[in-house]
Amino acid sequence: MSIELQNVTYTYNAGTVFAKTAIDDVSLTISPGEFVGLIGHTGSGKSTLIQHLNALLTPTAGRVLLGGEDINADKSKLRAVRQRVGLVFQYPEHQLFEVSVYKEVAFGLKLMQTPHMEADSRIRDALSAVGLSEDYYEKSPFELSGGEMRRVAIAGVLAMNPSVLILDEPTAGLDPRGRDKILSQIKYMRELLGITVILVSHSMEDIAKLAERIIVMHNGKIALNGTVSEVFSQADKLAECNLTVPQSTILMKELAANGWDISTDVYTTSAARDTITAAVKGDEK
Repeated sequence: MSIELQNVTYTYNAGTVFAKTAIDDVSLTISPGEFVGLIGHTGSGKSTLIQHLNALLTPTAGRVLLGGEDINADKSKLRAVRQRVGLVFQYPEHQLFEVSVYKEVAFGLKLMQTPHMEADSRIRDALSAVGLSEDYYEKSPFELSGGEMRRVAIAGVLAMNPSVLILDEPTAGLDPRGRDKILSQIKYMRELLGITVILVSHSMEDIAKLAERIIVMHNGKIALNGTVSEVFSQADKLAECNLTVPQSTILMKELAANGWDISTDVYTTSAARDTITAAVKGDEK
């Protein structure tokens, strides 16, 4: 299901002396099934933007279309919009409260009065998609690791069968093992379900690993919009947005500057490792 922003502007405290425009005349289309990375420094407007995608915020000007329909045109349909566009906020484990993992994921379906058999199937599918087996069903969410708790929270949104899933800093605060695990599950989940995923992250490495397209926000506007290579090849433009290219790219550029015959079009640690290994083996021949 496509999402389109048409000339969207949002001003906090509009009409007062405290008015501040957070996003300014933003137009954007996200196609069904895309994996989009959204990046920007603090205050760039990315958090305000994602809250427009499921009508948590209503534009001061402009429209947000979901599948071609204005999501704010009929307020009675907002619940349906939020089921189709699932939003997982940063540190979602802080919002967990049920006594078991199964009941936590079931909570939204219970509110919707989903029939038992359908609800059970959705819960099992959602937990499977985030890599949690039946062994977890009766565990308290609060007995789990931080990464596992976060996956429970994501499963609770997935159980609603969204067409679009927005993840706001899903690896924040996790150790490297937890971060790698949740990223691999996000990749698996997207491939399994075929849904649109919008990943908000400060980690250039995480974005480079997963995203097909990157959108860079700066001062409430879209500064860059393109493939991973198109965006990360513009180091000077990123610097103007108070961002940097991935550390792996910086390393490859330094090696090239020191005489290595090596590609600098590298954006992840694994790709850098493989490129360096290939270069070393080539020199040994």
